[in-house]
Amino acid sequence: MIKYVLIVVSASFIIGCNSSKRLSSLIINPVLSMEEASDVQQEIDDIYALLIYALVYADWQPDSIPRRLRRGYNIGALIVNKDNLPVHYELNCINSTDNSTQHGEVRAIMSYLEQNKLFDLSGFSIYTTLEPCIMCAGMMTMTSVKRVVYGQRDVDYSKAFERLALDTRPIGGFAPYPRRVMAQASNIIYCQELDREYQAFLKEDDEKVLAKFLASEAARQIYEKASNAFLSFNVKYEVNQPIYQAALAFYKSR
Repeated sequence: MIKYVLIVVSASFIIGCNSSKRLSSLIINPVLSMEEASDVQQEIDDIYALLIYALVYADWQPDSIPRRLRRGYNIGALIVNKDNLPVHYELNCINSTDNSTQHGEVRAIMSYLEQNKLFDLSGFSIYTTLEPCIMCAGMMTMTSVKRVVYGQRDVDYSKAFERLALDTRPIGGFAPYPRRVMAQASNIIYCQELDREYQAFLKEDDEKVLAKFLASEAARQIYEKASNAFLSFNVKYEVNQPIYQAALAFYKSR
């Protein structure tokens, strides 16, 4: 029999740079077996992976908008704190800022740390719609992010965390980077659908630009399905019901 400990957590939900909302959530902290804990964490990962897709879809940038007028790519990053509560998200804004560093992960980390006067994100997790590039992986590493769960896999700029962890000393190279981030691909089916559609896109499109695919109708339809799946999510583990309610409140307060 699973035993539960009840604690009340007050969390600040910060969205963008100019607004914040406070929500008190009842968190059920169960005593679980390793197998149960793994299943519960997987459902949490699914909830937040779907949430960040829903957040990006809510501000979708179609290919019908001229590139110079777009916010940026359809990519986003969500920060989840040590209590498994969503606290901040940002979207890619390289076009609106005319700044190639303004990826969703960079914006989320920098703005959240600055607004909350924190030194780093030790113990925090980040959920992204796309596998992070080396710039974003480096920032997550330097700010001591605990875990990253990413959605669609990149191709040309993939495996950044694995490259940082690569040990090439046996062939006269370098030791792995001193810090490590646990990075894993999301298990939600929509990421797999995006991977398949992107592979088809690469075979057919002359430019083969990821940003072009992420503004396509094929990508939009998958993001829409992910968004709908989040909004109608059926929680399997009762312990995660407050987590989903917190995620839903976060989405609605965007």
